[in-house]
Amino acid sequence: MLRENYIDTVKGICILCIAMLHYVIGVIPSQLEVFIGSFMITSFYVVAGWLSAMKPSQLSGKQFVRKRFHQLGIPYIYWTIIILLFDVVLWIAGYYDSYYISKEIYKSIVLRGIGTLWFLPALFAGGVLWYYLQEKSARMKIITLIVVVVLQSLYFHYFNGEASMKMKIINAPIKAIYSMTQAFVGIMFGYYAYKMSANILKKRNTICCAGIVLFSLGYISANHYPFSWGAGWQFFAPLLGPIGLIYLSKSYLQRVKYFNYWGRNSLNLMVTHYSIILVLFKLLVENGLERPFNGWITLVAFLLSIPIQHILVFVVDKYAKFTLGKK
Repeated sequence: MLRENYIDTVKGICILCIAMLHYVIGVIPSQLEVFIGSFMITSFYVVAGWLSAMKPSQLSGKQFVRKRFHQLGIPYIYWTIIILLFDVVLWIAGYYDSYYISKEIYKSIVLRGIGTLWFLPALFAGGVLWYYLQEKSARMKIITLIVVVVLQSLYFHYFNGEASMKMKIINAPIKAIYSMTQAFVGIMFGYYAYKMSANILKKRNTICCAGIVLFSLGYISANHYPFSWGAGWQFFAPLLGPIGLIYLSKSYLQRVKYFNYWGRNSLNLMVTHYSIILVLFKLLVENGLERPFNGWITLVAFLLSIPIQHILVFVVDKYAKFTLGKK
């Protein structure tokens, strides 16, 4: 299957945004940070639905599940083990304690995942659910969507913000399910967004203008009442932003080959930047330089991390690409 440059551009922009927000503290204006946070993850879900509409799968249900497990499940297993081994080294060195290690193991087992690894089972489950629902009646899809929205609302009502140890233990597997429902909604939305967009995608100026409008609406939805409140924030900004970005990428942004590069290597950056490279930078700053990890130094750390991530892409692709589900 040929890769679509504009899709890789969207993924590249979003994975760089994810990495940047994980590093940078107190540097980006708060409204911009809220907006970026609203769409940077859901764009991957919307893109998955967009691709499923653009290139319908010819696989049987069993073949589809096996393929997606290889693409997402295998990396989850390998990188969980790799990151846990990394954590154990830091535990032995006294940087982590036994509670932290046990928490990471528990999160891995219940599919909440260490760091950013939660994204992989969420995308897997959301994609499988949509695959089986795709050919069902509109009524069944609407009922499923209503159930999903109700479950998400219940999660926010009963679990969001709970900080007790008991609630954290209970919350971990439920949060994993919540993330899976988010992925399902994004995939479903992306599927129908492509269906409605197919006739205008070749009109560059049209989709550029539409992209600017939708991206702007996403920003407004993320930051301004009533859209920024409750369910509005859940469904407006996280879905409008990605479509706006897809349009902008299809029109002009795909010419930026650097974004294409990180789109093709988004999984590598996803699994390595947060729980390994960022941790090492925090150790260097807090223990080596004896400074708090915030402000301008976090931006410097992010910029310095990118060349390291390029090296990791080369090393993993050359010696361990099987850990990313690649043959």
